[in-house]
Amino acid sequence: MKLRSFLYLNTKLLNDYIAAIDGYIYDAETRIESRSNQKTGGIKADIKIVNGNGQLDVKSSEEIKKEVQISNSAKFDKLYNYLSQDDGVKYYEFLNDSEFSQLSRDGILDVLVTPRFSKIKELADAAKKIGELSEMFQVFSDTPLIDKKGKEAIDGLTKLGEIKTNKEISCVFNFEDNKFPIVTYLDEQYFNVSQEQFVGQVYMFCKIQRKIEKGKSIKLDEIFEEIKNIPLNREQRRNFPKNMENPEIIRDEIKGPAFTVIPIAVYQ
Repeated sequence: MKLRSFLYLNTKLLNDYIAAIDGYIYDAETRIESRSNQKTGGIKADIKIVNGNGQLDVKSSEEIKKEVQISNSAKFDKLYNYLSQDDGVKYYEFLNDSEFSQLSRDGILDVLVTPRFSKIKELADAAKKIGELSEMFQVFSDTPLIDKKGKEAIDGLTKLGEIKTNKEISCVFNFEDNKFPIVTYLDEQYFNVSQEQFVGQVYMFCKIQRKIEKGKSIKLDEIFEEIKNIPLNREQRRNFPKNMENPEIIRDEIKGPAFTVIPIAVYQ
């Protein structure tokens, strides 16, 4: 059994998959443990019910019932072992062109990768930290750490991050050679660690959603995406700016060959 420490675990997907395997889902079970004790003591010779050594055996037994919780780690181990049968889980530390061409939708992967959040999120998080540091510095000094323009820029970046609040977090997972990037979207409620600790090399267990072939790309966190999807007539469209792409500083475009996945677990 492989020991895992989960940084992210989508328990809804995990329970759905376990239910599909077993036909039901349960979170607890009753275990019964039986214990028996045997005590041997010496006796006097005039007592006839004795064993071969002239000693009396006294046996006792007890039954213990325990209500135990089925851990998410145990559920994941069961799912992983089940899907690994007949080479159902493909493990990669790197990918080449031939292996990429063989990937298909709904395939299950376990990959060794390094995550990064989208540029908007990374800039918004950095701006928030600088703003907090500035407020702390203000307590000890009358001279502001950040001037008015700097504060406006920080406020603007922080608000960009708030646009994505309560939505899935765009994340790119890269192999060590930075080829065949993996794009995914993480649900905030399934993080087991703070997002600041979501760093370094990790394993990701996931299901392939779609491939992005060479010559194509996918854009992350387009701030005008919802506006683009609003049904407008010709006159209304004339009043909108023609260029509705993200500014260069927050533009995050992942070029193929790449692929998107549904993350089930991220662990170390």
